Amino acid sequence: MSAAFTVNIYTPEAPALSAEATYLSVQAPDGGFGLMRGHLPCVIALVEGEIVLTQEDKKRRFLCSDGFLEMRDNRAEIFVETCEELK
Repeated sequence: MSAAFTVNIYTPEAPALSAEATYLSVQAPDGGFGLMRGHLPCVIALVEGEIVLTQEDKKRRFLCSDGFLEMRDNRAEIFVETCEELK
């Protein structure tokens, strides 16, 4: 069984990302929050900051505005005003 799950990031203009990840790190009002495949369903408020997707041995970093994340059925749906991939 694969350890990956789907991560989608949406902005009002267009989808910013659709990818598979083995670990997802986001910034919540109380600090950092991590998610993996099989995480219980939840909704998390997000604050402006870095979102990090781990894909096997590679990490992709995004700078995003505040918003929210919904996790269910091994799918993380992130809704933010702005999102930019950091190089």
